[in-house]
Amino acid sequence: MKIKNPEIYIKNYKIITLGASGAGKTVFLASLFRQLSTQTSEGFFLEVSIKQGQELNKIYSKIFDTDKGWPLGTIGGVTQTIFTCCVTNLALEKFPVCQFTYIDYPGDILTGILPNQDDIFDFQQEVSNADAVLVMIDGLKLLKLMQEKDLDNEAVRQLLLIDLPNTMQLVNICKRDTPVHFIISKWDLLEDDYKLSYITERLLEKVPEFKNVVHSRVQAGCPVRLIPVSSIGMDFATLLPDGSMKKKPGAIPKPFQLEIPIAYVLIDGVKADIKALKSSSENIPLLDLVKKIKELAHVNQEKSLQEVKDRDTARKHLVISFLKHLKDFEERFPKANLGGEVLFAPEPIHNLTKHEKVVCSVGFTSDGRTLFSSSDDRTVLFWDVARGNLQKKIVQEKSGWVLANLSQDNKLLFTASADKSIKVWDANTGKLLYKPLKEHSEPISGFVVSSDGRTLISSSRDQTVKIWQLETNGGRVIHSLSEHQGYIYALAVSPNGQTLATAGTDKKMLIWELPIKNDKFQKFLALKHPSFIKALAFSSDGKMLVSGCGDKTIYVWDTNTWNLKYNLEGHTGAIWSLAISPDNRILASGSNDCTIKVWNLSTGTLKTALTGHTGIITTLAFSPDNQTLASGSDDKTIKIWRIV
Repeated sequence: MKIKNPEIYIKNYKIITLGASGAGKTVFLASLFRQLSTQTSEGFFLEVSIKQGQELNKIYSKIFDTDKGWPLGTIGGVTQTIFTCCVTNLALEKFPVCQFTYIDYPGDILTGILPNQDDIFDFQQEVSNADAVLVMIDGLKLLKLMQEKDLDNEAVRQLLLIDLPNTMQLVNICKRDTPVHFIISKWDLLEDDYKLSYITERLLEKVPEFKNVVHSRVQAGCPVRLIPVSSIGMDFATLLPDGSMKKKPGAIPKPFQLEIPIAYVLIDGVKADIKALKSSSENIPLLDLVKKIKELAHVNQEKSLQEVKDRDTARKHLVISFLKHLKDFEERFPKANLGGEVLFAPEPIHNLTKHEKVVCSVGFTSDGRTLFSSSDDRTVLFWDVARGNLQKKIVQEKSGWVLANLSQDNKLLFTASADKSIKVWDANTGKLLYKPLKEHSEPISGFVVSSDGRTLISSSRDQTVKIWQLETNGGRVIHSLSEHQGYIYALAVSPNGQTLATAGTDKKMLIWELPIKNDKFQKFLALKHPSFIKALAFSSDGKMLVSGCGDKTIYVWDTNTWNLKYNLEGHTGAIWSLAISPDNRILASGSNDCTIKVWNLSTGTLKTALTGHTGIITTLAFSPDNQTLASGSDDKTIKIWRIV
């Protein structure tokens, strides 16, 4: 086997592993080397120095020997293991592609006191300079946490009060853009009984330090992931009642997902390198992963290996191989991403393209089987959600920018358009039931309908909000609100009908008490924002109100106190649309950055990002069963997404 161009500089990614004594850092490194030290079918493998290879093999032999105990953890000061990742082509030419330097240390740095304080200081410097951080969470202690309902168990107390809080202090030292991977070791103990999403929720609930770190790094746009691994795999050891692990005679270790952390380190690192190169005049040797990552994940690996002839083609092949591993991982563990950019976002199940102009609004019928949409092309269309087929065109308005609502019984269709009027139609036949309701002096910018379809609330560029009452012979304005000093773009009514929120270009969100008292509306609160407000949404239980702002930020408000619970950052453009799932677990946000972000509303963490639209996300709606999200855009399309 010949080594090509060994003198060429290769990128070295520094990885710091944080974890308390017993979390499994040492066993992880030894098993990782054993698993990847010989060439895989994909043509890559890991190399270390002869001395380090001997040490790792010695540790692994203790793991493998079922007649002996488990290897001891790291003893002494901070140590470094340098893995060189190589690709070998079909001609057996070897190309070193990159290096991963794993920095290890005694777990007592976190859980005890080392006699040499200089070791701690140097270690903190290493943390702050790391390219990626792996936080090892002891799967055995985590199992006890999932099983226990209180803090009485000593292992649980150790995890909650010492291991994780102390580790989070070190994570705070990391640079703003350093990816953080929480590695659940000993996943073989957990996988049969607990979903990854349940474990995430328990950690966020029980460990405020963990929640704060995740939240702050998500807000900064930093990748944060939860990765389950097992250094020994299933059926190698048995958990005894005293909490110890007994090896099974004759069993063979079958490591699980040990390559995933280094795959993420490489892909995150290459993307960061490309971003840096883009701002310089240097030549970019790799494809732009930001735009091509999905395409690379589908490249044929055999063909890619056949094309390896130098370091650049070897590096491209390694990227392709690692992307395939990550794609498989994210399909098995869709909840692994806690924040930052999602590598493999869900694809829409339907792409609806019958509108000829901007899609202004979307919504579902009460049974969730039908989607209705309105557009600046003056039409309202009805779609079969399951098939993605157009069912009917029910309305042809005379003017554009049509907004649509449907009564809860699906019998009445309400539209507002640029002609400054509101119309009520028979949703089955398209027959106009009332004379157009006209009181606004400028185009209507937003409107909502009560659940019984008898009360309408509209806002306009004329800076007023009007409350309409439908009667048997038509409709009339019963109140007009004129407290805003700018266009009013957003309206939301609480589910119990007792609170109205209005917002617009004057950077204020006004809260109004409903119903009317003494023939007057009572405005009891004005909440200021840094920029214009384009979107509002109440949770179905009425406990939260969410506002989307032109400063790219989403604000989540507690409606009992009207205090800000938290804000969500991650979009790179103004927020234009919001929707909360009926079960209040998920928030979807749309922006003029052409993306939809899906958030866990209870934790404030990013679940995924939906890409595919090429224009502003103008409207969003969840189906009644929480499973489906519809999005409309000024790219003239509607996309239907499966949200699970």
